[in-house]
Amino acid sequence: MEQNLTLPGQSANLSRIHETSAKFQRYKVLLRRRWWFLLLTSSIGVIFAALNITGKPVEYKSIARLVAGGGFYNANAPMEWREHLQDFYGTVIDTIEGATLKNRALERVRTMNPDQKESDVEIDVVQNKNSAIFNIIATGSNPAYTQKFLDALIDEFIGQRQLVQEQALGKVLTSFADGAIRKQKEFQIAADKLATFRKQNDIINLTNGSNEAAATLSRLNQERDFLRNQLVELNLALEDVGAAMQKRERGISNPVAGGAGEAAPTGGVAEAAQGSGDRARGSGGMTRTEQEYITAKHEVLSLRVKLESLLKLFRPQHPDVVEVQDEMAKAESLMSLLEKEIVNELRQQKADLERQISAKETTIAEKRAEALDLGAKLATDAQLLTEVERTKKLYDAWVERTSELNQVTSNMTDYVVIQERASVAIQEPEKWLVPILIGLVGGLGAGALILLLFDRLDDRMNSYSEFVALFPNEAVLGQVPEQRQRGDVALLRPNDDRHLYAEAFRNIRSSILFKDWQGQPPKTILVTSAVPNEGKTTVTTNLAITMALSGARVLLADCDLRRGGVNELFKIPASPGLSDALRGNLHWRDAVQETSTRNLDVLPRGEVYDQTSEMLLSRGAEEIVREMADEYDYVIFDSAPVLVADDTASFAPKLDTVLFVVRLSSTMARLSGKAMDLLYDRQVNVGGVILNRSSSNLKEYTYYNYASYYYTPKAAERNESKQPAESKEAEVGSSS
Repeated sequence: MEQNLTLPGQSANLSRIHETSAKFQRYKVLLRRRWWFLLLTSSIGVIFAALNITGKPVEYKSIARLVAGGGFYNANAPMEWREHLQDFYGTVIDTIEGATLKNRALERVRTMNPDQKESDVEIDVVQNKNSAIFNIIATGSNPAYTQKFLDALIDEFIGQRQLVQEQALGKVLTSFADGAIRKQKEFQIAADKLATFRKQNDIINLTNGSNEAAATLSRLNQERDFLRNQLVELNLALEDVGAAMQKRERGISNPVAGGAGEAAPTGGVAEAAQGSGDRARGSGGMTRTEQEYITAKHEVLSLRVKLESLLKLFRPQHPDVVEVQDEMAKAESLMSLLEKEIVNELRQQKADLERQISAKETTIAEKRAEALDLGAKLATDAQLLTEVERTKKLYDAWVERTSELNQVTSNMTDYVVIQERASVAIQEPEKWLVPILIGLVGGLGAGALILLLFDRLDDRMNSYSEFVALFPNEAVLGQVPEQRQRGDVALLRPNDDRHLYAEAFRNIRSSILFKDWQGQPPKTILVTSAVPNEGKTTVTTNLAITMALSGARVLLADCDLRRGGVNELFKIPASPGLSDALRGNLHWRDAVQETSTRNLDVLPRGEVYDQTSEMLLSRGAEEIVREMADEYDYVIFDSAPVLVADDTASFAPKLDTVLFVVRLSSTMARLSGKAMDLLYDRQVNVGGVILNRSSSNLKEYTYYNYASYYYTPKAAERNESKQPAESKEAEVGSSS
């Protein structure tokens, strides 16, 4: 088997176009073969529709009209009409067509007309577009009963609608009243909780609506922070008394409370900052000890200046210098004693401040707990008050809505008006057009579906694309177009005006001549098919004629020893022929007959004998084939179908190659596959496939169909051009 050759320029889009065209061609062939089936199914559909119409009992129709779906409202304005849009979408229709209302209407008719004979009545409701007008159509076999049933149905609908309205309004009013009662209970519970909480805690009387403990706590925190700052200043003064006295002297800072350089807090904070040392302070804000320390310091400085002046004039041992030094020592000793006294005073003040801070922190802790407790109570009070206000608003809203609903329902009317009572039931004329069209379309659709189903089950190939899809490894040598004519197809002539038909065989000839045969080109060729009636004999004969027209010496041998028909195409006797030569009755050359086509000889089949397979398997058959190949350029055998007899499968291995003919739109794929598998099992060299009776309307066959390319030359021109063309083809044939 050979793999199909894909041309460099071939694209996937082109293949899809060919496949689509092949599918349309397949359906076209299917329609051409089975058009009568569609006619049959459509006729059945029309007949069924007609029988259905004529077989129906006589029916009478009564029509009534009513207006439903609105009401009058007088809530906040003058009375107005409002339509219920939800009724337009099936509420009224479903109610009227429902089984419950029909049963009530049936009982009403029985009660009011006991003598009336009952019959089945069908109800159909049609609503006018964008309106609340409903057309109620009753259809029945008894005209009087149909009219009365429709009247009863309308009366029952009006009564049921009023009952539903009353029940619905009652449920709504009850629901609103229950809601108002629930909201009133919620409001009362919230108010009781607020009153009980305030009575137990007396928040308003104790605090006047504000958290006084929180204000006191803030003031105590300020006093404690001020005392802590004073304590820090005392610690700094204890670390360096001299520097502290120098700052106090300059008025920059006041290490003890009440200094001139720092603003003291007002009220209780200022009083708390004053310690026991404050009582000893003078008008300048300094204690007596601090004033004496400053005085002694100034005296030391004065003596130091005096000493420096004397040392410039006298020696250190001078009595004046010694006297000044003694005074300085006394002053410095006094400063040391005063500094110790100041330190003791500062330590006493520090102890007083620490006691005050400790007392403040104790008071702050108490006030903090009191403030937190009072804050929680105020928050709870605010929350309860908010809940009371919320439930009060909800209760007022429910009361207002209930009052409005009572007013609306007292002025609301469900408007249902019978525009027209049930008319006299009359017989409707039968409508034939639509049912007949439905039957026709239904029959055509059913027939098309059945044909598509049969097409799915049918594996006959209709185009080249379908064959390649089913047999991708088989080489296609060419396609022979279908000839639309009655009777047998005439053989090719040297100047045949069937251009497409002649070019198809020239294409097959070129495929054989220039095919890569992996060695020596074939000289003995057998043409066969899977089953009969595939045009195998005609294809074989025309192929032989085409090969002979190229200048090659060709022998066409009829190897179908049972029903061969090559002699009928050339109108020559069937005997003597190949079967006689195989039996040894004569030499095969004695049975060869010349034809009107130059370089073409024909060997008929001969007499019909039994055991033809044995004759083709004999050594004599091999010798005859060898002699034929030596004498002719090409020997072409027309054989029996592969699946009909064993002749072809027995004789084909003796030849160089086998060409397999497939008739499109006729040969089943499974039969062709079975036949080729049988040939491959016999080690037969299948050189390619010839597709017979291919439709020239397909896209894949269009390259043949350039009619304008061909022309009909004059007789003289045809004779002049004939000889060079044939000579050229002869050169090709002899070279192969």
